[in-house]
Amino acid sequence: MTAWNEHDPVEAARRLGHDLYVGTRLPKHTGWPEAVQEGFSAAAFDGLARRTPDRFERKWLQLRLGACRRGRIVDDDVTVDLLRELDLTHCPVTREPLTHGERADTDWSVDRLNNDAAYAASNLAVMSTRANRAKGARRFEEALALSTREVPTDGLTPVQWLRLAVLMLGPAFATRPHDAPPLPLCAPLPSRAVRLAQQQIQRLFIVNARRPAGKNRLVRDLLPACASERSRLRLRRLADILHEGLKRPQDDQACWDAWLVPEAMPALTAWRESLDAEGWGRAAAVAGRLAGARRETPRRLQAWCLPSQGYHLGWLPRPRAFA
Repeated sequence: MTAWNEHDPVEAARRLGHDLYVGTRLPKHTGWPEAVQEGFSAAAFDGLARRTPDRFERKWLQLRLGACRRGRIVDDDVTVDLLRELDLTHCPVTREPLTHGERADTDWSVDRLNNDAAYAASNLAVMSTRANRAKGARRFEEALALSTREVPTDGLTPVQWLRLAVLMLGPAFATRPHDAPPLPLCAPLPSRAVRLAQQQIQRLFIVNARRPAGKNRLVRDLLPACASERSRLRLRRLADILHEGLKRPQDDQACWDAWLVPEAMPALTAWRESLDAEGWGRAAAVAGRLAGARRETPRRLQAWCLPSQGYHLGWLPRPRAFA
């Protein structure tokens, strides 16, 4: 993990050129940045063996080349194996099956969830090209505002904008989680992206509350966080609401709509408000333990290069007007 002012854009570009030579059968392109061409030519001069990439290797190289052209930092934790881990069958925003290499709106793409940060494992998600294009350079607040409109915007419906805002929420508030607004968890979160404590708890209800045994087990796990009978009753009511919402036939995508049931979010809010700070901390710790999550730290967030908004030195952007 490297601090933002220690990333060497020239060396990163040369490594990319080397990897483009070794990992593809492409000819050298004069349109590539000069340092990329240098790395490519050096690998060719050394007579290194070449291979045909699979779609994950190809996407990894495309991502790095696009970032290189825009002066964006790609952290070393963004690897081919990471892309394999993040891979999905359906877009979490549009819920359409993802395609590959068809030059279609449904083709898979990989993008940053916090546009003011670098390409890092905890800031990436897979989504369709259509969703990625609509997101563009928008920040969380803009995506959330578009979810309240009555008509589609840039090809996404209001509920699809809400799903996108849900994906962006954790990375947008990674450094100030207490300022994050509560949102219904109506989309699956990327396996490595930053998740807030409430999102971890919401996910556990989706995973466990469909069957009575799972619902009851989760309630037992969370009961130690409840210091009063009122909070215990509210926890059980929340679990019952999610259980009812999940009892209907659900596929892997639609199950997340249980949090859109009108009673779900008020019940979650009521339970949380019945807990003191220590109780909510215990609930968050239980959720993190059950999910196998690790606590995000300032040190790990160094990979996001937030002081430079994810850019290499010399590429600092002008301030962007807020829409």
